[in-house]
Amino acid sequence: MRRASCGVREALSTLGETQQSLTRHPEPVRSSPRSAKYKPAVVRARKRACLEPWVIGLITFISLIVLAVCIGLIVHYARYNQRNTHNYYCTLSFTSDRLYDEFGSEASKNFTEMSQKIESMVENTFRKSSLREEFVKSQVIKFSQEDHGVLAHMLLIFRFRSTKDPENINKNIQRVLHEKLQDAIGPLKVDPESVEIKKINKTETDNYLNSCCGTRRSNTTNQSFRIVGGTEVEEGEWPWQATLQWDGVHRCGATLINGVWLVSAAHCFRMYKDPGRWTASFGVTLKPPKMKRGLRRIIVHEKYKYPSHDYDIAVAQLYSPVPYTNAVHRICLPESSHEFHPGDRMFVTGFGALQNDGASQNHLQQVQVDLIDTKTCNKPQAYNGAITPRMLCAGSLRGNKDACQGDSGGPLGSPNARDIWYLAGIVSWGDECGLPNKPGVYTRVTAFRDWIASKTGI
Repeated sequence: MRRASCGVREALSTLGETQQSLTRHPEPVRSSPRSAKYKPAVVRARKRACLEPWVIGLITFISLIVLAVCIGLIVHYARYNQRNTHNYYCTLSFTSDRLYDEFGSEASKNFTEMSQKIESMVENTFRKSSLREEFVKSQVIKFSQEDHGVLAHMLLIFRFRSTKDPENINKNIQRVLHEKLQDAIGPLKVDPESVEIKKINKTETDNYLNSCCGTRRSNTTNQSFRIVGGTEVEEGEWPWQATLQWDGVHRCGATLINGVWLVSAAHCFRMYKDPGRWTASFGVTLKPPKMKRGLRRIIVHEKYKYPSHDYDIAVAQLYSPVPYTNAVHRICLPESSHEFHPGDRMFVTGFGALQNDGASQNHLQQVQVDLIDTKTCNKPQAYNGAITPRMLCAGSLRGNKDACQGDSGGPLGSPNARDIWYLAGIVSWGDECGLPNKPGVYTRVTAFRDWIASKTGI
C-alpha cells in the first residue's frame, strides 16, 4: 500500500508539477506543437541546401563557360574596334606656275605655302573617299626637282582597325590617290599615275619627321602660365632646347639650329670666353643630360657692347654633330622678311629661376607669352624708348608671364599654320621677372638672319 499510495502520490505530484509548468511557461507550451509540427520541414530544407558534389561541379563548369564567352566577346569587340597607325612614304609629281627655286628652300614662306597646297589637295582627296574615317594627316617633308616638274615627298598617316588586311590597305590608298587626284582642282597640275607609296615603320617615320626642322611632340594637357612657378616639360616637347654650362654649371640657354650650330645671347659669353670650358647638353633635365657636347668655337656679334643690350646674339659650334632623335632636333630659322604679329602663339622655355634672383631648375619649364608691339613696349611706363628695331617684347603687361635669370639665350618659338616651329626671339633682358608693364625683351632673330647665315652657312 505504501508503494501504491506512494505511486499515487508520485503520479499526483508529477501531474501537479506538469500543471505548474504549464502555468509558468504558457508560450513555449503553446508554441511547442508548432515546433514539433515544422521540424520535418526544417530537416527537409537542410537536405535541399546540401547539394550533391556533381551538381556543384556542373554549376561551376557552366559558370566558367559563361564567363569565358563574355571575356571572349569583350576581347573580340576591343580587337575589332582597335585602330593601329599605318605610316606611308609617298611621292607625287606635279607642275606649277612657280619655279622650283621659289619654294625649294626649307622653312621659307613659299615652301610653307606650297606644302599647304599639296597637303590640302591630298587631304581633300581622302576626305571624299571611302578612307575618310581612317585618314589622319599628310605632311610634306621636302621637294626635289625633276626634268619635267617637281616631286613632292610626303608622309601619309592612317589609323585602321587591326582586322584590316595590310595588303588591301595599300591597294586602297593607291587606288584612291590614282582615281581622286584626277579630279583635283587648283593651280597645281598633279600626275596621278606618278604617285608611289611605300609602307614604313614608326622608326622610319620618326627619322623622316626629325630630319625636318621645327617638328615637335606637343602636350596640350601640360600648359603653364609662367616659367616662374610653371610646370615641367615632357621629353620631346621642345627638342631644340639646349643648356650651356661653364665648368659644368648651367649659365644660359641656347637653341639648336642644325647638327653642329647653336644660337644664344652674346651677354652669356661676356665674362666666359674660353670655348674649352663650355659644354652644351640636351634634354629636359640638366642632370642627367640626354646628350652632351663640347664647344669648338663661339662667335659673338661684333657690334655687341656691354652694357648695351643691343645686338645681343652669338652662335656656338659643337665639337661633333648631334644625331636627330625625337628628343633632340633643330628648330626652323625664319627668313629675314618673316613677320610675327601680336596675337601669334609663342612659347619661351628655359632652366632659369622661378623668381627674381632665384636658383636655376633641373627640369625644363615653359610659358606661353603674348607678342607685344614695339610702340607699346616703348611707352614711359614700360621701357621708355629702350626697345630697338633689333628687339621684340613678349610676355604680359599684367605681369606673371616671363622668363627669368638663367633663361638667357634660350628660345622664343612660334608655329606657322602647319604647326612647324620657328625661332622668333632669343631671351635677352628685362626688369626683374614678371613685373607689370615690364615684359621680357628678346633679340629679334629676323633682324639677324643674314648675320647667322654669314657665320654658319645656314
